[in-house]
Amino acid sequence: MACTLTGHLAWVSDPVPGRTHDARALTESGLLHHSNMLTSNDPTRYPLIRHIADKRYAGTGLITPVKKPAGLPQPETHENYNRAINKIRWQIEQAIANLKTWHTLKIGYRRPADTLSNTITAILGIIFTYTL
Repeated sequence: MACTLTGHLAWVSDPVPGRTHDARALTESGLLHHSNMLTSNDPTRYPLIRHIADKRYAGTGLITPVKKPAGLPQPETHENYNRAINKIRWQIEQAIANLKTWHTLKIGYRRPADTLSNTITAILGIIFTYTL
């Protein structure tokens, strides 16, 4: 899922199996490809779109916190950089928490798996209608 810097939902992917790595789910979702198409078509109309993510997305071209070197302390410059990233990134965490307040998603989905996408779409429609 993606949100704006103000914490409003901007995009949610279709559900993927739980065993799918986050970076793979992102790549297969097409979000980054779509964002790159927006920025490359007309740079004057669409400013460069940058995505911020957590450490699980390292190596995908997103802005992510710097991982601590194994067995070494994190340099202060990296700590400051990570702090700055996380001050922005908490907005997506709040958006995820808001989405999980819906009872159907909080308790575990108990309906047929092929109906999950429709359920999420309906919930998102309600959220977009009443929060934007």
